[in-house]
Amino acid sequence: MATPRRKKMLLALFLVILNMTFCIITTIQFQKAVLAPIDRVEAVSLHAQPSTTNNTVSQYWSLAVSDRGETVDCRIATQQTTTTPTNKNLARDVDNKKITIHIHGMHHSGTGYLRKTLLNALNNEFSPSPSEPAACIQDSLLPYRHLYSNKTELYKDHHKMEEEGQHLQTMYPSFHTRAQVFKEAKTAQFELPKIAYLADYCLSNDDTENKRIGNILLEQWSRYWNVTSSTKFLLQKTPSLDVQFLESTKRLPTLHVIVVRHPMTSNSWGVPYMGYGWAMAYHHVLKLLNEGKVEWYAVVTYEALLEYHDVVVEELMKVVKSGMKRFGLTSIATQEEQLNMSSNYSDDGRFRRQLHLRGASGISNPKKRANLWLGVPSNSYLIPKKKSVEQWRKCLAQSGCRQGLDLLTTDVLPLFGYVSIQKSHASLVKRINDGNATLSRNVPLTADPSPVTVSKDYGRVLFSSEGDALKLLSQRNGNSGMDGAQGLDYIGQPPPTDLVAKITELLRRLRYIPK
Repeated sequence: MATPRRKKMLLALFLVILNMTFCIITTIQFQKAVLAPIDRVEAVSLHAQPSTTNNTVSQYWSLAVSDRGETVDCRIATQQTTTTPTNKNLARDVDNKKITIHIHGMHHSGTGYLRKTLLNALNNEFSPSPSEPAACIQDSLLPYRHLYSNKTELYKDHHKMEEEGQHLQTMYPSFHTRAQVFKEAKTAQFELPKIAYLADYCLSNDDTENKRIGNILLEQWSRYWNVTSSTKFLLQKTPSLDVQFLESTKRLPTLHVIVVRHPMTSNSWGVPYMGYGWAMAYHHVLKLLNEGKVEWYAVVTYEALLEYHDVVVEELMKVVKSGMKRFGLTSIATQEEQLNMSSNYSDDGRFRRQLHLRGASGISNPKKRANLWLGVPSNSYLIPKKKSVEQWRKCLAQSGCRQGLDLLTTDVLPLFGYVSIQKSHASLVKRINDGNATLSRNVPLTADPSPVTVSKDYGRVLFSSEGDALKLLSQRNGNSGMDGAQGLDYIGQPPPTDLVAKITELLRRLRYIPK
């Protein structure tokens, strides 16, 4: 008979063997998961399951990454040719051409701030009555209201879902799913920027199939827009750059508003080589715009939206109106609105920054700001966060990373209007924050950690499909920088070929694009 001590030893040995067996099985399954496609149903939140109220919709997407991230296979399949939006107001007015506005950008680049800015501006510009013509997915709690009696509890439980459209659909992989697949495939770090625009890989060569995908996507999102008969603009924001995907699958006339932020001050991925990722991701987008593959768009910098808020908003509204006119959509507005579609923004407010600071966890929190040097207010939006500065310095400590950042700083970022606030300009920071000073475009940009903004000439919409309308607006307002006199004639126009070529060459030198 075994002694109690022997029994304990046998039990311990059994548990060790059981644990090793489990690890071996898990490893085998993990390896299979890396190589095999991942089923959408297993990867996406249950809250985004397709509705079967009116039609039985069958769809599937798979995603696989191999060859260290250089090969991406993303496929979407549908078996339903038509689908009807579950929102009755939207279903009735789909053919009456409501307008979808997608807000794109990398994480922590200001997509949330831009969404709120656009929502307020559209409601002010197109609403002579108390009704609101713009609706945001993020502002609708309708899908969950029947589950709660307390609105605060509701918002707390579903905050993540309400923040981004990617979580409220099942037609393409969410950012988290993309990152997980790349991570499991142990991909090269220089291929990771593809995560930002991965949905573009999901497009089919069949335009009919892409439109079918768009129908289902609109059906899923329609449940989260609080649409009324007066609603004209449907806003959706997700921190990604899936511009081509949403353009090719659009069911309604679609405006893409893309926000850019200096890569090292935001460092949305928290890695030293953020500048490389930024260049690769925005190269993809700017090339699409340059080649005319997107019909209606505007590109703004987050820094310009803060520093020159009124000018940027005025030009964004001009982009909206110009596109509506170009695509014959002015019938969306009432007769009274059409008569008053001139800008509501006073010339006296031009070039005056209106910065709406966030709460304690946002840009006004001094505890998260880096103390780069004395003399600068610790709560200045110009100062990057401590974590961003830490990664910035790690990049400079690595020769390859520093080389890439130096090239980005000298050849590319100045074309977006970025300037550094040097120590000698410390006294300007408070006046800039108070709206009492601006920087000229001749201030040099440094690759070393420092506060960064944009100069006055770039304090507007950077690139747009509505260049002619923006040029006329600029001439009316007497703004400089868009008439070619200062060499800035590309501002407000489609991204110039020279800019795309500069980023292409930078990426080639860093071996991101084969020669």
